[in-house]
Amino acid sequence: MSLSLKHVPCPAGNKCTAFHCIFGHEREKTKSEAAPALEKEKSNKSLAAPQDGPRKRPRLESTGAVSPASADGLKKQRLTDSNGTEEQLKGTLATADRPISPPPLRKGKPVQTPLSSAKQTPAISASSKSSLTAASEKVRRPQASTSSSQPKKESLNPRLIKSGAPASHEVRLKLIKMLHQQLERLDSELKKDAKDDEQIFLMTSQELVTRALDEEQQIATEKPAIYSNLMKNKVMQFKRMNVGQWRDLRLKETKQKGSEAQKGVGQTGADKPVEIETGLTPSQEVQILRRLLTPIDALTEHGYVASIPTDEAIEKSRQGVEASQGWEKCDRCQQRFQVFPGRRSEDGALTSGGTCVFHWGKSYVPSKAQGDKTRKAKRYHCCGEEVGDSAGCFKKDHHVFKASDPKRLASILNFEKTPENLSALPDRAVCFDCEMAYTVYGMELIRLTATSWPTGEELLDVLVKPIGEILDLNSRFSGVWPEDMATAKPWSPGDALVPAKNIKQKSNEDGVAKPNSRGDIKIVSSPAAARELLFSLISPSTPLVGHGLENDLNAVRIIHPTLVDTILLYPHKGGLPFRYGLKHLMETQLNKKIQQDGVGAEVLGHDSAEDARAAGELARLKVMKTWKDMRWEGWKVEGDKLVQPEAWNPDNWTLTTEFIEK
Repeated sequence: MSLSLKHVPCPAGNKCTAFHCIFGHEREKTKSEAAPALEKEKSNKSLAAPQDGPRKRPRLESTGAVSPASADGLKKQRLTDSNGTEEQLKGTLATADRPISPPPLRKGKPVQTPLSSAKQTPAISASSKSSLTAASEKVRRPQASTSSSQPKKESLNPRLIKSGAPASHEVRLKLIKMLHQQLERLDSELKKDAKDDEQIFLMTSQELVTRALDEEQQIATEKPAIYSNLMKNKVMQFKRMNVGQWRDLRLKETKQKGSEAQKGVGQTGADKPVEIETGLTPSQEVQILRRLLTPIDALTEHGYVASIPTDEAIEKSRQGVEASQGWEKCDRCQQRFQVFPGRRSEDGALTSGGTCVFHWGKSYVPSKAQGDKTRKAKRYHCCGEEVGDSAGCFKKDHHVFKASDPKRLASILNFEKTPENLSALPDRAVCFDCEMAYTVYGMELIRLTATSWPTGEELLDVLVKPIGEILDLNSRFSGVWPEDMATAKPWSPGDALVPAKNIKQKSNEDGVAKPNSRGDIKIVSSPAAARELLFSLISPSTPLVGHGLENDLNAVRIIHPTLVDTILLYPHKGGLPFRYGLKHLMETQLNKKIQQDGVGAEVLGHDSAEDARAAGELARLKVMKTWKDMRWEGWKVEGDKLVQPEAWNPDNWTLTTEFIEK
């Protein structure tokens, strides 16, 4: 039984520190008095709250202000429990009369509770209400910017570079100010004597700032490693520019913007071929082309011949061919067969093994729809059949083969190095392409075409009579048809190297060549004669441009030291021996289509002149990109020569205005 003296006041009063005091205290009476009010408030809240919804604290905006009675009861209870003094309670209760309101949403705007706003807001007329609604809509939906065509307002301050600034902010700011100073000078000089039609060349102050920032940002983003050097050269470029040069530059930029605006209407970037514009003369482009030469000494294992085979090696190869008695492996159907150069004496046959059945198209894996995980079997481009379903979709009378060993090629016609030629133009490169056919000695030259680079002018185009008997002209790919070889007139020293007209060959519905298609193209007596014609156009220092040059050089039996092979200018991601085809490179790099075989049953074959020019365009595209990089490094044009930048040490260069005068 516990002793309870709650009716007796505690002798210590409010200063009592006992945990469970047996005497009565004033605060216990306050609790008992406030208990009914708390119970009533709890019951009101439980009734007002939804019974089936989630239990959340109600928002003050929706519930309104707390009643003064409840506020008084709660605050009295809290203050009495904590302090126990009536004086503090009286001082604090003065603030309990005003309702609780949510925090202000915007600075400077009065906040009203729902109750007070309902009492104080006067009636609003219809016109005032519409104007207020329009004003609120204007706040919620800002007006569309009408300055989309105008440059963005910027200060002369370096822009943020996502990949990291190439220099400190102080250095970048000084360089931008120097660049802007030169641009402002040129614009002000042009403004003094600008005619009416030249007013469009003038720039506003904001456009000058934007241009300086654009120039600096481009250098900082694309060439951060040599940022300081390029910015210095850029400032020097504009400092040395006079008002006439600035006018020409602004004219060119204005025309370019106008042409882009006209071409852009109804035409996407994917539909437009890439335009190659270097701004250099042909001789200057040749100078840059010499920086892209292909070193063939390290590529002998990939078919390039860097030296003439010796007589001993050639004789050993000839003996090996005789020992094999003409047995070869078909290049199309992989069947073993025997070839008879000069025809077999018994029946005059050129090959054994009968008819060759094969697929002339390469195999490919069909594309899948998105989400399709089924395995797709390989198919042939020529007929669409799955690999392994049939032996072939095409038939030919003879099996054929291809020899690639330099010693065996030399046993038929030996290689020669390009001789010196004083008549060859020193500032011209030559693109050339060859077409080959299957003979009893493998693949031999049947057409040779050469064009001038970079102009594309045709220099040489002749048919070539091969050394061995022809097994298959491979017309679908070579573009040379039997009727071309039969009707071509022999070439003589007084004839032109280029035919007067060059009409493409077509075929009928059965795929059989139609006659009379090549015009005045002439035929030379042998591959050696065609080689001499090519030697008349080039010298050892003349760059020879082509695609897969090892095949063309081996067909003509040439060893040339100055080569530019587009296979190595645009290498395959897997490296050699993998390579991209000429047709693929033209589509991906220049957005142009070549080697179009016709529509339906029409078969045209390749055009060696078209292929030679295509290789030249790819080389010129690389020259354009190389010259752009050289300009970033400070190269410039003086007369007809390209001058490299002066050597300087960036560590010793201080950013002062005096550096411009150096």
